[in-house]
Amino acid sequence: MQKLLTTFLILAALRCSAQSNDLDKTYAKAKVEIEATFPGGDSAWSKFLNHNLKYPDDAVNNEIHGTVIVQFVVDTAGNISDIKAISGPKKGGLREESVRVITLSGKWVPATQNGHTVQSYKTEPIQFKLSVN
Repeated sequence: MQKLLTTFLILAALRCSAQSNDLDKTYAKAKVEIEATFPGGDSAWSKFLNHNLKYPDDAVNNEIHGTVIVQFVVDTAGNISDIKAISGPKKGGLREESVRVITLSGKWVPATQNGHTVQSYKTEPIQFKLSVN
């Protein structure tokens, strides 16, 4: 009876551990040891933005500028989802353009926690600045 109870407790502990690992893969983490990054790092991200980000005409015509913060989820394979602008100018199309360019960005390098890739939230600032002629 003692062996049966011990075996049951060990199996229950293993089951809880497995469920915890499954939950880590299912739910996005807000805080991680190493955040998700764009492949190639900051310089590759800047180059990507320079080639793909378009300043909306409405924002240019109305002299709207500022920083848009975009939040999204990066899964364990580097796929992005749940993209939304959480702050920044509401007029001029800057938020919509920021979401569009994040959508185009493709796969990211996933975050890591305790040496394992994990699904995580990522916030990325995108700055729109009008140049003075």
